[in-house]
Amino acid sequence: MGTVVLTMKASVIEMVLVLLVTGIHSNKEMTKKIKRLKFNVPQINCDVKAGKIINPEFIVKCPAGCQDPKYHVYGTDVYASYSSVCGAAVHSGVLDNSGGKILVRKVAGQSGYKGSYSNGVQSLSLPRWRESFIVSESKPQKGVTYPSALTYSSSKSPAGKAGKCSRVISKPSELVNRQYCVLGDSVEINILTGQALLFVLFY
Repeated sequence: MGTVVLTMKASVIEMVLVLLVTGIHSNKEMTKKIKRLKFNVPQINCDVKAGKIINPEFIVKCPAGCQDPKYHVYGTDVYASYSSVCGAAVHSGVLDNSGGKILVRKVAGQSGYKGSYSNGVQSLSLPRWRESFIVSESKPQKGVTYPSALTYSSSKSPAGKAGKCSRVISKPSELVNRQYCVLGDSVEINILTGQALLFVLFY
């Protein structure tokens, strides 16, 4: 009788151990599956401007080569949304020219943006702009859901969308007769005349 009781106890203990081991294994498998379910980080090109992206906060992946001066950046630390997102990331030091993931957060427009040379990128100055953004490392904040696909705004002006001048206006000054190319939504870009430098004015 005593032998039977001991055998039953041993069987029960064995079953409990099996269940514990199985449960631990299942939990590990679940943890692995959860880790695999990371959200898809959208990738953008070097020429994408922050103002074209409607999302107020997002994580994106930049390609290599965004240090190129053709990708214009306006401001220092806080950038006008007319800037290249990835160009600003390189200027700020968050990325190098090899690309990578960044966190972008939209903030209010500034009364002025100061240009500077940093990390191989020369940013330009602006008198003011309606919207700004800040770039940081791609560390997700707790409680924030980041989009796996970005929402882009559409250009109202066909000329602005095509990057062509809808009209050219002249603004004489004491130093030089400046001509401005009007691109779409009141964006006026100074056309180089004489020794004049490139200016961008917004109204």
